[in-house]
Amino acid sequence: MTITPLLKKIIIFVFIFIVLALVSYEVFKSAFQEFEDTVVDSSVYKTHDNYYKFKSLRSGKTNVRVGPSLDHNVIWTYHKKGLPIEIMEDIQGWSKIRDYQAKTGWIKNTLIISKRTGIISPWRIKENNPNFENLYKDPDKKEINTKLESGVLVDVLSCDGLQCLIKTQNAEGWIDQGLIFGVYIDELILLKE
Repeated sequence: MTITPLLKKIIIFVFIFIVLALVSYEVFKSAFQEFEDTVVDSSVYKTHDNYYKFKSLRSGKTNVRVGPSLDHNVIWTYHKKGLPIEIMEDIQGWSKIRDYQAKTGWIKNTLIISKRTGIISPWRIKENNPNFENLYKDPDKKEINTKLESGVLVDVLSCDGLQCLIKTQNAEGWIDQGLIFGVYIDELILLKE
């Protein structure tokens, strides 16, 4: 089978088009994500919750803005999926949040999920002098499972008002509730089945 010059030109054109589309997508990926976030109906992702106001970040890249719209400037960007944030206010698909450093800003609700996560004693993070907290095997605190460094991100499974059952990549156990940013003191969180 012989390929005609016209067919060669069409194949080259299609190939160049596909390469340009892939390159454009990679270059403008974050713009596409932000556009997608504005078109998605944010009412699907309700942030009004009667039981708690801690949630976590859905994406590995989340822009925080000065106000509740894309017209407001980005003041910083989170680069960690699952970080706990405190929801302070909810307006038309946007949430005013506070993080573990007490910084506040606005995030689109589509970038927030209800999954409960926490950061271990972030107020004790020191550059040259790491701090570690005990993670116990059982709630009776008789046997230490491991030690967690301040700043470690964990999944919060349940809390009884005094301590929480948490999970890291390598361990699961109990820790004093007051050592976690992402849960309130005395807050009860039931283990999800």
